[in-house]
Amino acid sequence: MTHLFRRPGASSRTAPRRALVGVAAVALSAAALTGCGLGDALVGVQDVPREVGDTAPVSAESAETIATRVLTDATRAREATGAEAQQLRAKALTGAALTVTSADSRLARAGSTSTEPVTKATPPKVLGISRGNSWPRVMLVQSSREDGRTALNVLVSESASEPFKLASSAAMQPSSSVAALDSLDQGSPLNPQGTGLAVAPKALLEEYAASLRYPKPATAEHVSSSDVFARAVRANAKSQADSFAKLASLRQTHTVQPDNTVVISLRDGGAVVFGLLERTDTITLKPSGKSLTPSADFQKLLGKKTLTKSAQMHTYETVVFTVPAKSGTANLVAVDETLVSAKGE
Repeated sequence: MTHLFRRPGASSRTAPRRALVGVAAVALSAAALTGCGLGDALVGVQDVPREVGDTAPVSAESAETIATRVLTDATRAREATGAEAQQLRAKALTGAALTVTSADSRLARAGSTSTEPVTKATPPKVLGISRGNSWPRVMLVQSSREDGRTALNVLVSESASEPFKLASSAAMQPSSSVAALDSLDQGSPLNPQGTGLAVAPKALLEEYAASLRYPKPATAEHVSSSDVFARAVRANAKSQADSFAKLASLRQTHTVQPDNTVVISLRDGGAVVFGLLERTDTITLKPSGKSLTPSADFQKLLGKKTLTKSAQMHTYETVVFTVPAKSGTANLVAVDETLVSAKGE
């Protein structure tokens, strides 16, 4: 993570970039397996079943084919420009992935100097499929990025008439892991309310968001807030505030986006929780501060080289946690962040 502002006269030797930036959809590709001419049955469009079963709704082989198709389409959508971009995104993406990709495309149009993640032609691996024939249907998929990192992806089919789309994705943190899910044939139950978990998904995300707040972070009880990402967010906020000295103040909040949460059960009774937070950085100049110089990305979004009153930046944070059953502490296992918008005067 890098500072968005520097004091007048401060060094600008380091080129600005987003440290964890990346819409995971662009980093998840199986290009070598594209163009297979898949029919509707292979992309999740099926007739409404007569009864709800207790096994996975698609076979392991079909799931691998679906995953390849979805991630390839997601990559095409992310890389598209012009009139076709919106149509391709609507076809390939949903939920947090669509929200993040649409936001990131606005930054690209503004001429960001940030480096976008590149894709790697590695076949995805399906880790789990939701159990039963009801909707929504969900798949948890692992893929690789060009830099060697592993990405976790959620694919969702909302109804019998809707194919699977990429709903959320994030790069795994160093040394993190996810316990096994039930077999692909058996399927893994969805658990949106978090029944039987050490902490409910809604409470988990709100608790983690509060622990990242600046300048007064809350103490997290049910989720570890000492992961690499959390430490970096808090350290960066403090460093940024310190660099302002008496010129400006910084306030940072993290807000849960509740409609973008997906919860998939693990074999041991725990769960994987995908969520989306929106970080808001608000910088307000003090009477003693005459101006601030934004980073290059910020300048291009604003169309201004200096700020004399205030500035605000919005960033999406895609987060993935593992939550134990009954008791224990939830842990962050994957995360991505993407600059959404900026304004100032």
